[in-house]
Amino acid sequence: MKALDILRGLYVRSPRFVQNAVRPFVSLVPTKMKFGRNYAEWRQRIARAASDPNYCAQQHLVALRELLAKAHAGSPFYSAEIERAFGTSFNPSSIMPADLEKLPVLTKARLRSAGDDVLAVPRRQVDSAETSGSNSEPSFSFYLDKDRSPREMAFVYDGWSRIGFDENTPRASFRGFSLDGLNRIMDWDPALKELKFAVFPLSAQDAALYLDEIDRREIRYFYGYPSAIELFCRRLNQIGRRPKLPIQGILPISEPLHDHQRSLIRSVLGPVKIAPFYGLSEKVAFAVEIEEEGGIYEFNPLYGLTELLDDDDRPVTEPGREGRIVATGFLSTGMPFIRYDTRDFARLVQLPTSENGYRLRIGGIAPRRKPGFLITLDGNRIVATDFSPEDTEFFKGIREYQFYQGKPGIVVMRYILDEKGSEADVRRMIDYFVAKARHTLSFESEQVTQIASGRGGKRAFIDQRLDLDLY
Repeated sequence: MKALDILRGLYVRSPRFVQNAVRPFVSLVPTKMKFGRNYAEWRQRIARAASDPNYCAQQHLVALRELLAKAHAGSPFYSAEIERAFGTSFNPSSIMPADLEKLPVLTKARLRSAGDDVLAVPRRQVDSAETSGSNSEPSFSFYLDKDRSPREMAFVYDGWSRIGFDENTPRASFRGFSLDGLNRIMDWDPALKELKFAVFPLSAQDAALYLDEIDRREIRYFYGYPSAIELFCRRLNQIGRRPKLPIQGILPISEPLHDHQRSLIRSVLGPVKIAPFYGLSEKVAFAVEIEEEGGIYEFNPLYGLTELLDDDDRPVTEPGREGRIVATGFLSTGMPFIRYDTRDFARLVQLPTSENGYRLRIGGIAPRRKPGFLITLDGNRIVATDFSPEDTEFFKGIREYQFYQGKPGIVVMRYILDEKGSEADVRRMIDYFVAKARHTLSFESEQVTQIASGRGGKRAFIDQRLDLDLY
């Protein structure tokens, strides 16, 4: 475990007053040193695997065997599970990826109940982390390797490099920042080359100030929540302004990127390139969107082994069929995640083969924390990730909107009118949604003064309050 790798992660996760104190010194460190040798080595491995399927398959197999060996040797919980599946004479060197199906699919509840027995290393060697809870389940606490940061950054920056972004490029960041509890709404971090913006409530006046600073610093890339970047673009429409320099790329994180958001962003910023990726807080799977194939994602076999399973835990093998994303992570192994049920859904596009570099391809991802479903009166799910049209004219008169559902069959559209909007615009949208749902949902409208943000400043496209496990 390298000390510099740990320190880099500590800087990013440290309290703001700590970052403020060390920023002047960190900003003087050369970029190569800030990212480190481990990061550079992983970038090289990822690049080689992309062009050499045999190398990719070999590295994938080595990582799987090393993970199982570590879990068997260090974790009482996994040792019992592995010996139950493979016998007491378990030999990781003979394991093949298909053998993983002998192990059970693990849920958060199962891992939560196992406690520290899931750890394969002493607790002092890992960081504690947590996923946010919901109305249907409590939060989930877990552990990650302290030196994971450069490995994780290598995969992320490899994905972003497809649209020209690299370690030396500044970015404007639209996330749920809390800027010292003061009345500041923006902050420049020279160490990360990141211009951070508060995204709640992100008024028209805020947007004007943000654009001034973007222009002044000649920033060409936007990073952050799709909902916040979309809102910023709506505000630019509202004030009738555009960046002085063309924006070259969008780096969305944490939320699904809906087609209507993609269309709105490009209607304001031009034919900008967008580089979404799929990842999880538990660091078990990583996939990038295939360029020019919006909504199709390809998993990286060096990051982990990802499966798509049906309700009976059998592999989904027919393209077009939906399944659950179940993942085994190689990035952080102090607390192994082996056949972990992410509770995310997707449809199969292409199974891993030697021809595609052993990379699973999926589409239509419906993440567990941002449910892409509306529930009809008779209890059926309607996938709502593409519920809104891409045509930006459809949203004429409506500055912001959000679906809220607290009862099956009934959806409330919360909305904010723009200066020229009217109730006729609201009625037009609702009539469209009723027809889109084929009259299986009824829609009500509620005018609000602001669309509430969740933890971290995210704005959900659907504020779903039903327990989706019941439907």
